[in-house]
Amino acid sequence: MPPEPATSAPPAALWQQAAAMAAQAHEGQTCPGTSIPYIAHPSRVAMLVAAEFHCTDPEIIAAAYLHDVFEKTSLSREAVALTMGANATAWVEWLSKTSPDEKEAYWERLAQAPWQARLIKMADALDHLHGPAEYHEARLKSARKALALATSDEAEIKRAARVLEDAIHHGSH
Repeated sequence: MPPEPATSAPPAALWQQAAAMAAQAHEGQTCPGTSIPYIAHPSRVAMLVAAEFHCTDPEIIAAAYLHDVFEKTSLSREAVALTMGANATAWVEWLSKTSPDEKEAYWERLAQAPWQARLIKMADALDHLHGPAEYHEARLKSARKALALATSDEAEIKRAARVLEDAIHHGSH
């Protein structure tokens, strides 16, 4: 059994706390090429994990909300760990690039990541497919790389692979 989150909050409260933490951390940011508040992206990623991939683990949903905070905000790992616990924090770390120049190393590292982090990356890639047209080709390339992360047998990973593959197929026409 995985360790308990650092908080004693009920499971649903964990991802609600993560949503609030992400909203505060991303305050004032917008999605690239739009005027949409950035928090919309991690919110959609979390909901894709839950609704499309059928993963209801509150720690995974919490990590999905927070998947960009180490890369795009000043929120510290310590603050996330204190509230979310070690598992969610570790998954967010797996999803975080250490520099803008490490794109290939990032994907190689993600291939070794726990299935929970790979699942979130697949949801991230799926959400990005619905972004502005000028980013579509690059996002399609990333979605294909994310699909290649479906290397294990968890039901959620298999479901995510089917959904992402369908989106790639329909998005590349």
